[in-house]
Amino acid sequence: MRLPPSKFECPRCGFGVRPGDTQCGRCGEDLKPKASQPVQVNLSSVRLDRGKGTECSTVRIRSIETIQVGRPDSTMQVRADELDKRERELQERERRLNVLSNELEERAKEPQEKKEPQPSVDMDEVRRRLREELTRHFEPELEALQAQLDEKEAELQEARLKLQMLDAGQEMEAVDEAELARITEDIFRELRSQVGAPLKVEDTGVLRTHITRLDEVLGGGIPHGHVVLFNGPPGTMKSTLTYTILHRAAINGTPGLYLSVEQSRRSIIRQMGRMGMPEADTNGKLRVMDMRELRQEMAEHEGNWRELIMDFVHREQQATGFKVFVLDSLESFKALTEHCFSRQDLKDLFDWFKSLDITVLVISENISDEYDEGDQGEAYLSDGIMEMLMREMTDSRVQRWVRCVKMRGANVDNRYYSMFHDGKEFNMALPLANQPF
Repeated sequence: MRLPPSKFECPRCGFGVRPGDTQCGRCGEDLKPKASQPVQVNLSSVRLDRGKGTECSTVRIRSIETIQVGRPDSTMQVRADELDKRERELQERERRLNVLSNELEERAKEPQEKKEPQPSVDMDEVRRRLREELTRHFEPELEALQAQLDEKEAELQEARLKLQMLDAGQEMEAVDEAELARITEDIFRELRSQVGAPLKVEDTGVLRTHITRLDEVLGGGIPHGHVVLFNGPPGTMKSTLTYTILHRAAINGTPGLYLSVEQSRRSIIRQMGRMGMPEADTNGKLRVMDMRELRQEMAEHEGNWRELIMDFVHREQQATGFKVFVLDSLESFKALTEHCFSRQDLKDLFDWFKSLDITVLVISENISDEYDEGDQGEAYLSDGIMEMLMREMTDSRVQRWVRCVKMRGANVDNRYYSMFHDGKEFNMALPLANQPF
């Protein structure tokens, strides 16, 4: 049965519309009149009147009150499915967000719940382990020395027993006093080697550095009249080490001259004073000069800078008689020349140093891998080389290492030594490592 559409309802879904609307606000049905297609209404149910059933000859009416009429709409069904799908996706996304939020909350609470105080480093335990490691490393040598010491002590005890028996009037063979003295000397020599007693150093013909262990490494000190290079990169304390040698020589009565080509005298005196080497301790036997003071003293002389410096050093040596001279540095001295500083010029400079009959310490900024005999021959022309470097350890610490590469006319120790300054003096010891690099 077909009902006439209402003027104020959508003929498709029954949604209320206003007069003049051309499209339904709910289902989007086109409300414009169409001549070729009759307007139909889709109702959920239609109630029929029994009395008028005979008027329709083409429809057979059952004997029921109500007939359910359903007309599926494909467009509405598709949109409903899409909405349901989006709703499910949003619900799934919301579920995932909730799961992630819960995980983040648990992780945020986890460090606070599981956080435990970090154990502090026990330095006593570290020292104990290091001592045990050193003991295991040197144990065979210590056992051998201990066996020798026990043997010597047994011989000494036997000699003492023989002396006691001799004093008691018993007849026995005479004790050799020379042999007893030899045994005693051997025992004390072994004891000194175990406790690390310093070797006796002769002062004749050498310049002592008065630095613990360094004089032993150099076989007594730096031979008189040598030209010695102190090579190393920045920060290896080349200037401090050479100034220390000069300062202690002056304290012990050997005058010296420190010439800085780049740094000012005031800066050097202040820095070295902070390192435990005040100028007043030298009693005027140590003189520090810079280019500014040299320019004032040599204002009336003519020549290039190299000639002026050499002339000044010569006149100062004749006037004061200093025995130790430090040049800081060789590269700065080369830069003062107007032409290329050739190998012959370098040889003439070193020969001139030796003609002064003094000990010369030259600071150089070259390292061992940069020596070039054809270009930079100071390593081959010098009498001695002290190589200084920075050694990076595995625990992010940095150590300063020093090694005597060569020293003509001296029996030196060529091993690397760890060197550090405690604010007053240098200390040297064998480093706890197998390789320098």
